[in-house]
Order: sequence, then structure tokens, then C-alpha cells
Amino acid sequence: MSADHEKKRHERFARIRRVKWLLRFVPRRARFHHYPLIGRFADIARKRDYLWSFRTESVRPGIYAGSILALMPLLGIQTPIAFLLALLLRANVMVLVGLQFITTPITAPPLYFATYHIGRTTMEAVGFDTKSHQVADQDELFREIEALDGEADAAAATTPAPAKRWTTLLYSLVTGGFILGGATAIILDLIWRFLSGQLDMRRIRRAQNRHSDSTPTRAPPK
Repeated sequence: MSADHEKKRHERFARIRRVKWLLRFVPRRARFHHYPLIGRFADIARKRDYLWSFRTESVRPGIYAGSILALMPLLGIQTPIAFLLALLLRANVMVLVGLQFITTPITAPPLYFATYHIGRTTMEAVGFDTKSHQVADQDELFREIEALDGEADAAAATTPAPAKRWTTLLYSLVTGGFILGGATAIILDLIWRFLSGQLDMRRIRRAQNRHSDSTPTRAPPK
């Protein structure tokens, strides 16, 4: 075995190890039944090849839907929603579900605080009145989110002011989630296009090398 061939073999296994390290967080086909909630649908998932395909037409919908969903104020129920979206959009479920790990109990406070202010600023820019609701820090924002249900019930029984405050908070979070999630998806899409292009070029070079190695050299004419 030549030194060049051995080097390429080590590089290939190194790439495989990196991919496996990244995929340890996402629902793989063989272990899908171990996941809570969505695991009971393992038989349905395994029969749909597009859920596990890394073709562009399956990956890109997963990137865009997953990035936006990850930044919606839906912490705790994102995984089952991601699975349903993967079925509806015929998207890669590993990508779509894996992106939900962007938002965890640790990362959610700063991310939601960012989406709230992005959404609120955007709503003000297009003419919406958002003065009825302002939060000063992440802790106050999470207290407001946790109190959404109680405030919604109280708003129906008392005055319209709490309802307006509640809807301003919710609209700001959703609007900011769409904007920041869309921007994240565009960046990830560009990275995916670059990496897939590099992979295609590597495959072409490998095929050309195999063809040149298998073509016998002709003796020069006398």
C-alpha cells in the first residue's frame, strides 16, 4: 500500500469520525425508537427514506425549517413538531431535529431575549405600537413567558390592557424568531452548499484518479 493511499485512507476515517461525533446528538435510523415521544413512530420513520437522505432536496428544507423552529418560543415541544415538519416537508429529520439543540435551558434565555428585541424593533419599524410591553433583562422576560397562560386567562376576564401586553410579547418573540432563524438558516445553507460542492469535487477527482490508474500506458511508437 502506497504512502499516498494510506494518507487518504486515514483522512477518510477521520472525516467519518467527525461526522459520527456530530450525529451523536441527532435521531439516527437505528436508534430512533429510543427517543422520547417521537420514538413510538420509529416504524413510520424508518420506512421513509427521505427522512434520512442527505440529498440537497432533503437537507435544505430541514435547515430552514429547523433553524426557524429552534428560535420559536416552543422550548420543550420542539422535537415532536420538528418530526411532523420533517414528514410534511419531506426533509432530513436528523438535520431538522438536530437543530433544535440550538435552544436548550442554558441557551434559551439569551436567545429569546435577542429574538424578543429583534422582533419588537421590527414591529416598531413597520408601525406597530409596542410601548405596552418592555422587558429589561432575560430573567424578566422568562417570568413574562411563564406567566403567559395566567395573563391570557386574566385578560379575558378583566381589561384589554393585559391582553395587548401579552400579544405584544408573543408577536415580538415569534417575529424575532423568524428573522434570526431565517438568518441562521441562510448561513447554514451557504456552509452546506460549500461543503457539498467540495465533496462533489473530491468525488470527481477520485473517479478521475481511478480511471487514470486503470488505463494502461501505451508504449511510444517506434
